Amino acid sequence: MTNPQSDLHNQLRRQNFIPRTGTEQLQLEQCQIMAQNFVELENGIAILSDIKNNKSYIYSGKLADELKIFQNPNQLEIESIWEDELFNILNADDVLQKHILELRFFQYIKMVAFEKRKDFSVISKLRLSGSSKSLIHKMFYFSDAHHKNVELALCLYHFDFLPSSDYTGMIINTANGSIIQQTEAENSNFLSAREKEILKMIRSGKRSKEIAESLFISINTVNRHRQNILEKMRVSNTTEACTLATKLKWI
Repeated sequence: MTNPQSDLHNQLRRQNFIPRTGTEQLQLEQCQIMAQNFVELENGIAILSDIKNNKSYIYSGKLADELKIFQNPNQLEIESIWEDELFNILNADDVLQKHILELRFFQYIKMVAFEKRKDFSVISKLRLSGSSKSLIHKMFYFSDAHHKNVELALCLYHFDFLPSSDYTGMIINTANGSIIQQTEAENSNFLSAREKEILKMIRSGKRSKEIAESLFISINTVNRHRQNILEKMRVSNTTEACTLATKLKWI
């Protein structure tokens, strides 16, 4: 099954990167300073992912000590753009929702004018597994000036002090305060009402012929809906689609 993290990883890494210029190197250095300043101010964790080179820089504040992660003082870099050591202690459903939202953000940011991209970010509430505490995660993408590729991702984590027990996440414009997309409500609209209806019937064990008869549509129409579901959810079969949609509470 192609999960959202794998899909996002592939889309990020398959961009048409060019050799880093002085401008991009300066941007990297500026982001490193931002990460360091955030950690000092918020006692948080900052992960700066260099997508082109498939590596990340880790900046750990007192939050990392509290969570007992990123404790190796010599490991300031990892050969990955994913902070799996942190993901492993988060609620798995929240991490899945986070990656779906970030995939949408990557697709959205490519349609935004280059000079305005810095105004947009993703913000998510992520629950700690086996704990009543949660983290706030905020992510920014930084693009190169030439090809407008997303080269860097800056992820910022700190404790959440607002009382709420559910996952939430959204793409926001920090310049004007608008919400571009929001989960779970937005994610639940990822499939059409008819696609959800068909997926529920598939989950209950109905075959295409039975679905067609129940909905008074042709088998070809049912099969077209099934194919659309697979393409939208990027899974290889309807069993996987049902499992993922159920997990995300879409059906």
